[in-house]
Amino acid sequence: MKNNIVYEKLEKKHLPFFYEIRFSVEENIVHPHQIQYLCRNQAIDDIEQGGGWICKVDNEYAGFCFGIFIHEPIIGGLFVKPEYQSRGIGSQLISYVTDWMFDNGAEEIKLTTDPGSKAESFYKNHGWKYIGLDESGIQSEFSKLKWSAA
Repeated sequence: MKNNIVYEKLEKKHLPFFYEIRFSVEENIVHPHQIQYLCRNQAIDDIEQGGGWICKVDNEYAGFCFGIFIHEPIIGGLFVKPEYQSRGIGSQLISYVTDWMFDNGAEEIKLTTDPGSKAESFYKNHGWKYIGLDESGIQSEFSKLKWSAA
């Protein structure tokens, strides 16, 4: 049976699914320096920037990705429930978000992920360049330039 996969713009109404997906993952747990970003008002502010998408498979939300412009353009999160990984959902979500960010003025986008995670390999395979550990010294930081996004 073929799954019905739909991608929707991430909105405030998706917040319960956002949290459900975020806390379903087995890697890239929440680090202490990230807790502030999961507070409801901060999450809503980030979502309302407009650079996010959420994926629904049949009747279940399976993954999301959002980009935000803070001090610099960043991927605020890309998470896919474990049972939906390796189906192309993450690839489609990151594509929507990076295209949106580059279309809205970003020349370079950064993101962080845990060293040695499956996500680290995912980003490398999607053209993201490892640039070192982040300012907290905990996570790997990656970058993608607009001209290399094609």
